[in-house]
Amino acid sequence: MSTSAVEVSDEKVKAMWDKRLTEIFCDICIKKILKGNRPGTHFKKDGWLKIMTTFEKETGKGFSQRQLKNRWDALKKEWKAWKKLKGEDTSLGWNPIKRTVDASDDWWESRLQVVHEAKKFRTSGIDPEFEAKLDQMFMGIVATGDECS
Repeated sequence: MSTSAVEVSDEKVKAMWDKRLTEIFCDICIKKILKGNRPGTHFKKDGWLKIMTTFEKETGKGFSQRQLKNRWDALKKEWKAWKKLKGEDTSLGWNPIKRTVDASDDWWESRLQVVHEAKKFRTSGIDPEFEAKLDQMFMGIVATGDECS
């Protein structure tokens, strides 16, 4: 069994994702998107097969399509909450020490009233470089809710 998987039951295995594996996964997905392997809002079966093959070749980890899709879905959900949290506020900075949005307590309190699922980002956000990767993966296929008033 791979060191990146944990036995959950007789048949189900949970993939364990660290920063390196997540970044490799994102880079592979972005390359496949740019090559046209995601014709609409999601990858088709052959697109996932290409991602699985490339991921295993680059990491040595044989994750299933379901494990990779679960990671995709989790990243999409996290990205969407992050985008809703930040909204249209362009005056926000990045605090490299706290690794999150650099904003006043008042800003945080008011935004978290609207975006409850973003509470975890107060102590650990998505750094700008990684956000750019997620933007490439999800921009244009996910409604963040910012356009709707």
